[in-house]
Amino acid sequence: MNKTKLNRVIGDGNIVIPLYMLKFYKNLNLTMEEFVFLMYLYNKQDKIDFNPEKIALDMNLDIMEVMGYISVLTDKGYLSLDVMKSENDILEEVINLQAFYDKVSMLLINNSEEKEDSNLLKYIEREIGRPLSSLEIEMIEGWIKNNIEEELIKEATSIAIKDGVYSLKYIDKILFDWKSRGFRSIDDVHNQKIKETEDLDVEIDDDWNWLDDEEEYITN
Repeated sequence: MNKTKLNRVIGDGNIVIPLYMLKFYKNLNLTMEEFVFLMYLYNKQDKIDFNPEKIALDMNLDIMEVMGYISVLTDKGYLSLDVMKSENDILEEVINLQAFYDKVSMLLINNSEEKEDSNLLKYIEREIGRPLSSLEIEMIEGWIKNNIEEELIKEATSIAIKDGVYSLKYIDKILFDWKSRGFRSIDDVHNQKIKETEDLDVEIDDDWNWLDDEEEYITN
């Protein structure tokens, strides 16, 4: 290869693969070849002209292979071929990767939620001082699916531990009680505690002398 051709090859640019894409690669249900093809398209960003000849040249494939990858990735729900108007009102066929972006977004969201759930499980295990059983994990997952805030679950766990009870059924009863009373956040619980404390306050007559009252009690 002469220097001119070598410089042209080097100047073709790079394909950047984000690290999170590599982490989720096995969750995408793609072969390595399909993944590399998709990453090539991904690096084209927003507008990808449907030009099989150019793609084949860039990736050292034949046109039939390019069409095969397009077909497979369309069937798997990662891309679509759309017709759009150009700035000159000319109809152009483009490759749309919005479906791929949606799938990756869901993977990121689910992964984040799994980490949060895992942290909550570890917190409860640490508080009760033992590993959780499969039934207890299902109970916690039920709380989460019912949109009970993590802080509420932690508060109920803390109360159970203070009461000397290390049972998740007891924690579940606390959460059920709060839900029946309309508590939706940790602030609701704290505000109720303040109210109950205020209700316990007794109005005392300013003229009452507790020393005199105590002397009368002793004399009697």
